[in-house]
Amino acid sequence: MARILLEIVLPFLAPFALFYAYRLLVTRGQRFLASTPWFQLTVVGLILVCASLASLAFIGGQMPRGVYVPPHVENGRVVPGAMRPPTDPH
Repeated sequence: MARILLEIVLPFLAPFALFYAYRLLVTRGQRFLASTPWFQLTVVGLILVCASLASLAFIGGQMPRGVYVPPHVENGRVVPGAMRPPTDPH
């Protein structure tokens, strides 16, 4: 849940929050919802979400052709699943 919040929701809501804070400081709390550029804020939010997902695709993850080892029990303890390098080089 935290991953979804950090990777998708926060980058999308960031432009809205920054614009809201800016307008609140500039107008000192006057009514500003009528003049809010919702379309531009939504586009900027979607661009930030796409950028965060693309950066995670290039930065994170495991090596290609890795071997997935599922969770298993060793000596009475659960060993979490993991990606391991392939045994034979191709």
